[in-house]
Amino acid sequence: MPELELTTKHKKPEQQKKRTPKRRKKMGPIETFLSGVLPWRGDTAGEAARKIILLVSTIVLFAAGFIMLNFYVFRDQQNTQEVQSYVEQKKSNDTDQRITILMNDIDDEDSSGGESQKEVEILAEYQSFYEQNSDFVGWIEMYPYIQMPVVQTDNNDFYLHHTFEKGPNDNGTIFADYQGKITATEMPGNLLLYGHNLITNNYFQPLSHFRKEGMEFLQNNYIIQFDTLYNRNKYFIFAVFLTNTNEQHGEVFKYWNQVYFRTKSEFDNYIAECLDRSYFYTNVDLEYGDEIITLSTCDFSMFNDMRLVVMGRKVRDGEEPTLDVTKFIDNTGFDENGNVKRKMFDAYYKNYATKWAGRQWDPGYIKDFADYDITETEQ
Repeated sequence: MPELELTTKHKKPEQQKKRTPKRRKKMGPIETFLSGVLPWRGDTAGEAARKIILLVSTIVLFAAGFIMLNFYVFRDQQNTQEVQSYVEQKKSNDTDQRITILMNDIDDEDSSGGESQKEVEILAEYQSFYEQNSDFVGWIEMYPYIQMPVVQTDNNDFYLHHTFEKGPNDNGTIFADYQGKITATEMPGNLLLYGHNLITNNYFQPLSHFRKEGMEFLQNNYIIQFDTLYNRNKYFIFAVFLTNTNEQHGEVFKYWNQVYFRTKSEFDNYIAECLDRSYFYTNVDLEYGDEIITLSTCDFSMFNDMRLVVMGRKVRDGEEPTLDVTKFIDNTGFDENGNVKRKMFDAYYKNYATKWAGRQWDPGYIKDFADYDITETEQ
């Protein structure tokens, strides 16, 4: 019987033909790099997972870097350019002339239910700002640190996150408290202006110089200028203080609630509370009927919800807009007993193991001042 030929399947191992493994195609430098960072054919499951995690982490890192770059560099430049454009706009219209324009009369409505208009005399210098945004009510200046238009609407939320042009932006813009309307014939007893404390050194960030640089900065910058659309005004700074807004940290001084003063007692008590907390005294006298300006911004020196407040009294008619800086008094720090001179709040006292030393200012700063009931200004 003829011998059957063995198939490869039945051949002995030594009889089987050896297979030559396929050689991997040599990769170029780009492919070598990509195969090292991207999942690649032939990778084990663990190696592929490692590369995916590395890739996602790298993307997140670059995205965070771009956001930070945009926030601290690009937005900084954009914000600075925006502020400078307002300054240039004001300079290009620099004039003492007054003009008459038609404005909506918010206190009167026509027969159709809409707002009627009336003729109002304004400062020609600010006409272009009003035409750009009818919410424009004035210009705040502490040259060269703060130079900005000020707006006012029917709430205190919109301009926290919108620019002067009403575009959405977390920088917001400087705005006046809606409770105290600014018109050609009316001003609130306490004009409250709010502005963000920006890392860009714009808006109300320069107010922090009063706290950080102290008396020297104050002596060179004790005037606040706030021109309304209708009139020019200057104010003497009389108080600078840091205050708490969170009840968890102790007493909250609600300085923002006092826009009008119904009585002399109400005025005196409020001013006394502000002076109790002030870093400095500038020997400015105050009396019921004076117009006050209050600049408010965030402060992060102790908690994220602190407020830095700078207050001024309007320069009266016929009064020289100068102060004797040698009479300024530094009220920072602690007394000989280790008690803090300024009125603060529980978390501060606990942190520094101290208490309030009591009133340091001269009661003569407030005309005909009688000691006050602290509860009246805190209700």
